[in-house]
This record gives sequence, C-alpha cells and structure tokens, in this order.
Amino acid sequence: MIDAPAKTLDRLFAEHPREIGETYSEHASHAGYIGTRMLLAGLACLVHAVVPGLFIRTASNTVDGIIELMAKRTAHSPDSSAAVPAVMLENPSN
Repeated sequence: MIDAPAKTLDRLFAEHPREIGETYSEHASHAGYIGTRMLLAGLACLVHAVVPGLFIRTASNTVDGIIELMAKRTAHSPDSSAAVPAVMLENPSN
C-alpha cells in the first residue's frame, strides 16, 4: 500500500499527466509552452489597449493556435473526458 505522502505526491505531480498519456516532463513542457504563449498574448493585449493599431489580431490568433494545439493533443489522449469541449472549437467569426 502506498503511504499518504506518496499518494499526495502522485496525485499532485503524476496523476493528471498519466491520465492524458504524458510523462511529467512532457506535460510540463506543453503546459509551459502554452502558458508562455498566453502570457505574451496578454502583454500584447495590454499594449493593444493603449495603442489600438498594434497587435490587432495577436491575442485571437494565439487563442486559435492554442485551441488547435490542445485539440490535437487531446485527440491522442486515452481519457476522452480530457477532450477540448466542442464550444471551444467553434469559430464565432464564421
């Protein structure tokens, strides 16, 4: 039987990556990449708020790219409940 601290560590660091078919390092790499893109898009939005002629489509293009990336990743996930909700894949500009 696994002791309580080991169970907690497994839940915090390994359970979710395992559920989506990734190692801890693969998950950290993907999540770090997506998080960095989101932060940069957020900074572009702040600049755009002050100077509307700059970064006009940066945030929306970034969001579209992240949704596409996540859809591809979750298509290979062994856990179908981890899939991107269909509402996230709808393009309201169509």
